[in-house]
Amino acid sequence: MPQTDMPVLRDGRLHLVDRPSIEVDTEAWFAWLHQANRFCYWPTTSTFRLTVRKEKRRRTYYWYAYLKNARKLHNAYVGRSEAVTGGRLRQILAHLLHKVALHRQEAHDGDT
Repeated sequence: MPQTDMPVLRDGRLHLVDRPSIEVDTEAWFAWLHQANRFCYWPTTSTFRLTVRKEKRRRTYYWYAYLKNARKLHNAYVGRSEAVTGGRLRQILAHLLHKVALHRQEAHDGDT
């Protein structure tokens, strides 16, 4: 489970602890992203969830997604706040799930 105070993006809505939920890809969504520093992306179509964090690199803030599986932490660049859309997050989840599958295959091939 994500931390209890971490906002969760699920079913196209960002669920916040102390405020009404926000629909993804709206003006309110992008305004929230500019002031936020992390959230959990947990689509209903997947058992996996991503932790998405804003990190400062070269004097600018960028979003990165993280997925932990089998004690291995996989990460991917998401983009600046204006690029963090529902479609981009689905794309990043697919990319990270591909990395997980490759890691599993490499681990399996190493065992044989």
